[in-house]
Amino acid sequence: MPQIVIFLVAVTFAAAQEASRHDQSGVQLAQAGNLAAAIEQFRAALRLDPNYAEAWYHLALAYNQSQKTDEAMAGFEEALRLRSDYVEARYMLADCCRKRGDFVGELSLLEEVVKEAPRFAEAHYNYGLALKNRQMPQAAVEELRSSVRLSPGNHKYLLALGIALADVNKKEAVKILRDAVERDGANADTHYNLGLALATDGDDMAAVQAFHRAVELNAKHTSAWRALGVTLLHQNKLEESSTAFRRALEMAPKDAEAANNLGTVQLRLKDIQGAIETLDRAIESNPNLIKAHANLAQAYQRAGRTADAQRESERVAALTAEQRNRGQAMVLVDSAEQQRKARQTVQAISTLHRAIEASPGFADAHFQLGRLIRDSGGNPDDAIASFRRVLRLDPERAEAHYEIGVTLERAGRKTDALEEYRIAVDMAPCHVEAKQALARAALDAREWSTAATQFRGVLAVQPKNADAKNGFQRAITSEGKF
Repeated sequence: MPQIVIFLVAVTFAAAQEASRHDQSGVQLAQAGNLAAAIEQFRAALRLDPNYAEAWYHLALAYNQSQKTDEAMAGFEEALRLRSDYVEARYMLADCCRKRGDFVGELSLLEEVVKEAPRFAEAHYNYGLALKNRQMPQAAVEELRSSVRLSPGNHKYLLALGIALADVNKKEAVKILRDAVERDGANADTHYNLGLALATDGDDMAAVQAFHRAVELNAKHTSAWRALGVTLLHQNKLEESSTAFRRALEMAPKDAEAANNLGTVQLRLKDIQGAIETLDRAIESNPNLIKAHANLAQAYQRAGRTADAQRESERVAALTAEQRNRGQAMVLVDSAEQQRKARQTVQAISTLHRAIEASPGFADAHFQLGRLIRDSGGNPDDAIASFRRVLRLDPERAEAHYEIGVTLERAGRKTDALEEYRIAVDMAPCHVEAKQALARAALDAREWSTAATQFRGVLAVQPKNADAKNGFQRAITSEGKF
């Protein structure tokens, strides 16, 4: 018996060695740019050793570089299931979430990465950018400070910090961006962002110099031309401002802001017909741009086209009221949330109805109403109707599909719930709650492969999730392979 055991161990060790050789060969091929051949080597390694976490990671990297994001996600998730402390895999999984448009999932994963690897400068940088995109400026600044502290010579990190500081501390933003310009003076974006910070801080003359330098370095920098035009307009340099806006519109014909600003300049230059044509162009690009309608009303009035001026003035009033009502609805939704927390359910539902009455197109009000109706024991169909209205207003809102799935499942409509969970996960592949719900529903439906895949994804983010561990084991045992 001992001889057999020794023989089996030797075979396993030999297979592991061969798997390692395939993995190393794949890495070399990937580094040489031959991704297809590298993928075959990584697959060969995994056929010999399916629990080889590094090979799964390398395979996922190759898929990611090949723009096969879904396959890459599956590889990173399997690497994390096998090695829950695999920080690099978690970091790259966040990158896949971003590519798939799941920015909430990206944010959640990066938060874990910077906790696990506090000296990982690039992770702090990307986490800072993700926080900024989620309108969390102070937290973004702190993460970007960390990236600069950990890698002080990285111009990209310094620039990002300066940009983020513009929302928090204008004086410091200017200081940081001046430093960025000194270190990376050939970068048009650095000069452009310094110009924005200077303009925000009230130094228009220095801002103009920065914008001029940006367009000298990159004559196709649309944003710099537009910003230059705005700053020159503030200085009442109308002809120069007009030239800058025209340059911006040459490169971005549908830039509504640039068109509106050019129309403003044309009005001041008494080019009334030119202003009308340009402002029409702005409104065609963005029908809800209130200031363009206001400027067009003025242009029509000066052209003697009273009826047209009246129509545009009425549009300004309607859009302004809509904007005001949207603000009111946002306040009411916040109030309803406080009432919900205080278990004042009837009042919260009433408040949400008032929010919807104020702004029927405010998706958040419908979303919160749907959850409150369902969680308070109301009619499931009414809750689902609210979530469907959310999707009509915001078709990309994966969370609404997830909530519909939850509602259907509670109502005993498991097959329909499974399909909603499937849509939610397809739209937001890093939404852990949706993945776990889909995994459970798939398990009940005996869709073993789907259940295993989704439980594996949950474990990539929550390695201690006992339900996911048990579900994954049951799925792969039932399927017989995975």
